[in-house]
Amino acid sequence: MTRIPLRTHASAQRFIWLFSRRVDFWLASAGASSAIVAAALVIAWHGDREIDALDFVLSELHLGATYGAVVRRRLWRSLPGDVLVVPLVIMAVTYALSMSDQEVLLTSIAMYAAIWHRGRQSLGVARFYQRSLGGPASPVHDRLFQGAVYLPMMAALLSYAHLAPLEYEGQPYFAVNLGADVAVVAVIAAASWLIAYFAWALWRNHAERLITGARNNAIRVHPGERWVVLAHAVAFGSGYVLGASNASFLLVLAVYHEVQYLYFAYAMSRRSAIVSGACTSATDDPIRHSYSTALSAREDDVRFELKHAASFLVWPVISFGGAVVGGWFALEWLAPLGLGGLFCHYWLDGRIWTRKSFQS
Repeated sequence: MTRIPLRTHASAQRFIWLFSRRVDFWLASAGASSAIVAAALVIAWHGDREIDALDFVLSELHLGATYGAVVRRRLWRSLPGDVLVVPLVIMAVTYALSMSDQEVLLTSIAMYAAIWHRGRQSLGVARFYQRSLGGPASPVHDRLFQGAVYLPMMAALLSYAHLAPLEYEGQPYFAVNLGADVAVVAVIAAASWLIAYFAWALWRNHAERLITGARNNAIRVHPGERWVVLAHAVAFGSGYVLGASNASFLLVLAVYHEVQYLYFAYAMSRRSAIVSGACTSATDDPIRHSYSTALSAREDDVRFELKHAASFLVWPVISFGGAVVGGWFALEWLAPLGLGGLFCHYWLDGRIWTRKSFQS
């Protein structure tokens, strides 16, 4: 398997990042951890009004980004069941539960689906960095990596259910409360697994450099992968543990999740546009070059960036506008539409960013 060093030439550097090392650090990875901590301090000192408003805007924008990806890539042709049939079933079930006054069940589904969705997003973004270096370095790497993502999710779920067994975001729900002992064991297991993952990753990269030579600076565990795992642990630990006593802290996790999703979705749509030759100039055709060469040719093209950003924002703005207009009318039959749309987003997000969907 070909090993791609971090420090080769500029095109290789661009190939293994969504945008660049510095920007990815702040918007997709561990840079967000410091923002999470800062936002938690702001809530404790000042309140959550501004963060609540930001969450409303970003949540609708990132729903629209999902639907925009479906439309832009015309996925209903290659994945009709995933993007048409299943979302219709989800919407019908949501309406049925809402009309039969199953609000507690709907709140419970929203709570557990949100945990799964946010965790799987972290997994997916980290997998992007992992695949850029050829995939997991070994079966041990893969197991440690997955455990470092899934165990904090489980620990956060059990901790929240024990600390706040009656309400989720102010609404009653069915809590999976297995008691304090089980929650503590889950937290210890998650912390131990994270320590093992980071220790192994640092050891593996150090060993790789000794084998290939210090000048090559080769790695087998992408720093972006480690950053995402770290931010994921900080986000879940702070969001759900602190959120048990003050639901406002869950808003911090939501905002982080939405910013990361919008960043990733835009980066992927930008890559597709470059590879397919969108907005090509007369002097260069990205179709005739590798992705890295095409990206190098396009990175300074301001006109391309502005045009693509405008096209990307179409569906997010439509989604936001629909939510605002729906709030103005306050029609009872529209209420399940928002929750159903959220559930559809959870489903689609797990289907439209897979390798299969890009190959279809």
